[in-house]
Amino acid sequence: MTVTHADSLPAAGPDMLSGEVRALLRLALPVALIAFVNMGMSVTDTVMVLALFGAEALAAVAVGSDLQSILFYLCAGVLGGIAPFYTAAVTRADAAGRRRLERTGWLLAGVLAAGAVPLVWTAPDWLRLCGLDPGLLEQGRGYTRSMALLLAPMLGVALYRTILTAAEKPKVFLKITLAMLPLNAVANYVLMMGAGPVPALGPTGAGVSSLLVALASFALLAVTARHAMPVRPAAGRDAGQEPGAADRPGTAAVLRVGIPIGITMTAETGIFLGATLYAATLGAAEVAAHTLTLRMAGIVYAGSAALLQAAMVRMARAVALEEPGTARAALAGSLGLAVTGGVALLLLLGAGAQPLAAAFFGGSAAGMAAAQIAAGLLVLLGLIQFAGYPGLAASGLLRGCRDSRTPMICMLIGYWGVGAPLGLFLCGMRGFGVTGLWIGLAAGAGATAILTLLRLAQQRHR
Repeated sequence: MTVTHADSLPAAGPDMLSGEVRALLRLALPVALIAFVNMGMSVTDTVMVLALFGAEALAAVAVGSDLQSILFYLCAGVLGGIAPFYTAAVTRADAAGRRRLERTGWLLAGVLAAGAVPLVWTAPDWLRLCGLDPGLLEQGRGYTRSMALLLAPMLGVALYRTILTAAEKPKVFLKITLAMLPLNAVANYVLMMGAGPVPALGPTGAGVSSLLVALASFALLAVTARHAMPVRPAAGRDAGQEPGAADRPGTAAVLRVGIPIGITMTAETGIFLGATLYAATLGAAEVAAHTLTLRMAGIVYAGSAALLQAAMVRMARAVALEEPGTARAALAGSLGLAVTGGVALLLLLGAGAQPLAAAFFGGSAAGMAAAQIAAGLLVLLGLIQFAGYPGLAASGLLRGCRDSRTPMICMLIGYWGVGAPLGLFLCGMRGFGVTGLWIGLAAGAGATAILTLLRLAQQRHR
């Protein structure tokens, strides 16, 4: 059965469409809240290290944190390739398929950790060859090693998050994540400053705290997920026929979907990291305005990223059910919510840009200069969301059909082929400053969305 034939897809009725919209929201809202809580942990670490040890300590730990984040996004994206297959197995009540996919996930998580952990652990030694300050790298060595060890349990957590989301049970993950937020703050303070028999570890304590919280999260998820999604063991003849390890064809299929997702996530993160590095060469007001806008981007992106995952899961479910009407409802519901969300954020950021920038930077001369730039950047962020919401929803729908290569190509062309060159041209050649960078990012988001939506339309009419 092919869900992409336009003539064969009956129009989804109002009841089916409204039900699909409710299902998308039930899935997307907890996923977005999880992203907000994870962001809260990151902000907590940043604020506490800065407040307790100063800007130099924050710079020392930032190297290890950023490197670990880049590798984690790559590895978590690869593990995300399991999602459409796992959704199909759940939809079909295929217990054996679920077990095979879980074994495949653990195999991949182990292989990825074996490659990524040593890379981060030795980062202070090889990054100095790239021109980074050796003193700064040495100061952050303890924290960087904690971040290296953190990768192992975090990949396990990422696998559980993927499986629970694919099974449309993200609330299980949300409850555990919410419990970890205050624990992270308390452990940060105790390990950084010391208490009783616990020695003061300084900024390294923030890394050790993150490691302990990740281990606790992993242990709780292992127990909770087993109760939330029990899988009966194979019995009778099936028990003897079921393989004891992940099968090669299944692993290859997961990698065909997962590797492009990992590249996409890394490249998306990379373009904003590149913009930050370039903005650091500009004036103080422009750097400050860029920093505020980037923080806001992290907040609003949680919604569109959650919709992407929800659209992927619901489309994968429709494909597994082989119900054309359900597929049409998933497509219409996802794009409808995307347009609504994009318009809402454009209006909110457009109306709130000036008041937010003024409140953040205060009334000093330097603050007013930064606020004026930031107000324009926040409007551009609204335009990015206006284009990005439909584009990311379309990416999720394509991934639900097990096509992750197309969204990757569209993103690389849009952001790196259009957005980055335009931003550098406007910033460096035309004197637009940091505003030019964000115009480029907005153009990249628009180009990515157009290409992805066009590809989605082509698939529907095949």
